[in-house]
Amino acid sequence: MRRRDLFAASAILGAFGGIRPAFAAQKLEIGLGGAFTTVDPHFYHAVPNHTVAMHIFERLINRAPDGRLIPGLALRWAPLSETVWEFHLRPGVKFHDGGDFTADDVVFTFERARDVPNSPGGFGGFLRAVRRVEVIDPLTIRLHTPAPAPDLPPNLTYVGIVSRRVGQGATTADYHAGRATIGTGPYRFASFAPGSKVELARFDGWWGERQAWDSVTLRLISNPAARTAALLSGDVDLIDTPSVNDLPRLREDSRVNVAAIPGIRFIYLAPDLSREGESPFVTDARGNPLPRNPFRDLRVRQALSLALQRPALAERVMLGTATPTGQWMPPGAYSYAPNVAAPEADPDRARRLLAEAGLRDGFRLTLHTPNDRYPNDARLAQAVAQMWTRIGVQTTVEALPWSSYVVRGGRQEFAMGLWGWGSATFEGGYMLTQCFATHDRDRSLGLYNYGRYSNPALDAMIATAVTEVDEAKREALLIAATERTAADVPVIPLLMLQNLWAVRRGIAFQPRSDERTLAMDARPA
Repeated sequence: MRRRDLFAASAILGAFGGIRPAFAAQKLEIGLGGAFTTVDPHFYHAVPNHTVAMHIFERLINRAPDGRLIPGLALRWAPLSETVWEFHLRPGVKFHDGGDFTADDVVFTFERARDVPNSPGGFGGFLRAVRRVEVIDPLTIRLHTPAPAPDLPPNLTYVGIVSRRVGQGATTADYHAGRATIGTGPYRFASFAPGSKVELARFDGWWGERQAWDSVTLRLISNPAARTAALLSGDVDLIDTPSVNDLPRLREDSRVNVAAIPGIRFIYLAPDLSREGESPFVTDARGNPLPRNPFRDLRVRQALSLALQRPALAERVMLGTATPTGQWMPPGAYSYAPNVAAPEADPDRARRLLAEAGLRDGFRLTLHTPNDRYPNDARLAQAVAQMWTRIGVQTTVEALPWSSYVVRGGRQEFAMGLWGWGSATFEGGYMLTQCFATHDRDRSLGLYNYGRYSNPALDAMIATAVTEVDEAKREALLIAATERTAADVPVIPLLMLQNLWAVRRGIAFQPRSDERTLAMDARPA
């Protein structure tokens, strides 16, 4: 199978009888493992935040669970030329406060999303190609780009549309308090308790099909065992990312169903390349500061990659719910590079490379990781640390809550960090522009380049690839950029994850390749 059809083939419906006896109140309780940090749809780009926002705020273009682009607030769109796209907006759409949705709300949203104050990682990258929004009439807009932008439609699937009327001058705090949390989505904001839960109520004025649930609660349950216990006890109806250790008993339990689909989540390690001299959390084997940052030497990055037994990480740590990888696109997807395989472990060569780099005695390193963001994140980091220690890189692990991890990582406070990236545009250019392009906030490039890797030659390759209109030529250019990136090892690739959910019997649930856990995809069976 090729490209986006890969994801459609794996969709699974769960429709089974329930733990709780009835759906009297039509209330859905969802337990999420990833920490959602905001209800401001433009503050920070992360899947848990998108999960929350997509109930309240809609996009011009949506994605079906299998990844296909489908109409959202835009009924149709098409290029008028290489640098102009025209969008026809859906008529009769109402905001939750009764106001009409018009083209002016799109103009305001694009202005706001580019630069939300104090955002640790905003949405400007998704709008980098939009130079100007031209309003033709209240339901027609044209987006002007300085160069061809064939990837503009998939990028717009990330930008939630907000109301100018209530959003003008509103801060992220106003969204958290509900004062500005007015969208057009199928659910209205009810309350937000940071680090705990979001409560939603059905919006009966929504333009789409009436939703099954009167109310929805999204609860943060970061501990995997606690999520499973909450499901089995009936406290919640649906959980995402069930613990891989719990999967055998969940699959055998007649009260629940496990839904799975191949994912697009790439797990990797990012070394800090921003410093030339001493690097925090790195010392020589005796604990003394190193005079230069070892990660700026390609041989060191290669050594750390060659030290890793990726099949063991996939099978023993992730219990078969992940696959080893050397890149960020899964096999069969558009722009997957067939010549970039998962590196095979070679500890002896890794030691030789360290010696060639002047580190014959190895060095000491602290590996930072979140402990509540990705499946088995902290445990995965511990396994990596053991493998590195075996080649002489004495590694300790410091695990942090995502809310603090992402802020510190965004400030380049770590020498080495564990991260994940889901290429939900379903092509390789998304990660290239946001994670490997030289960091340039003004141009909305490299916004999630946590290690501050910079390669001007690669930058030029990326710019050429993402502006190529011919799909076959663009794929070839993206593959070439992927191969160039892999050779330079700006990050150390680990795994591609499978997406998993567990749902109580009596609910039909459609899993998504983009990881979102949406009440709109769950219905009483």
